[in-house]
Amino acid sequence: MKLINAQRKVQILKKYLHEGMSVLDFGCGDLVFAQELFKAMPSLHITGVDVVDFGSRPKGIRFKKYDGKSLPFKKASFDIVISYHVFHHTPTPFALLFECMRVAKKQVLFVEPVYRGLWDIPGMRIMDWFFNAWKDHAISMPYAFASKSDWMNEIKKARFLCTDQIDVELLPKFLPTGRSLLFVCKKIHAF
Repeated sequence: MKLINAQRKVQILKKYLHEGMSVLDFGCGDLVFAQELFKAMPSLHITGVDVVDFGSRPKGIRFKKYDGKSLPFKKASFDIVISYHVFHHTPTPFALLFECMRVAKKQVLFVEPVYRGLWDIPGMRIMDWFFNAWKDHAISMPYAFASKSDWMNEIKKARFLCTDQIDVELLPKFLPTGRSLLFVCKKIHAF
């Protein structure tokens, strides 16, 4: 299941990546996604960063543990930063989005579940628990969900331009579990 999920993520994000790019996988977990991305595009320079060290070190991928507050990289260290269902697992999702944008030279791609109305939040909490409670390492679950407009406001504050928001949710739209959106953000001004 992990491998299939990682391969699906690669298919969603691959079209935004170019050969030779430096990529930060923010909230990389066990690096399964980074490993699949490297298999698909071996010229990428991938670094994974997470608050938990799962001990996995796939060939060709660097890993750095961080404190959950400040990324241990200089401004504009990576061509692109990617994150898949990570920010809502942090107590300060918008501050960490700003950190990702700080270390990105050109672009930040992130997928996050968004609620369409307050009725979605209980379903989102149940789904988040269901998909994370069984994992080998404890996953922080503060349920820090936001709406699409909340994310758009934060992207704008960070002086990035959101060029696209794409629905990548697998579940039917009628379920009250929010929607997973891919936000494609381009840097428009230096920090």
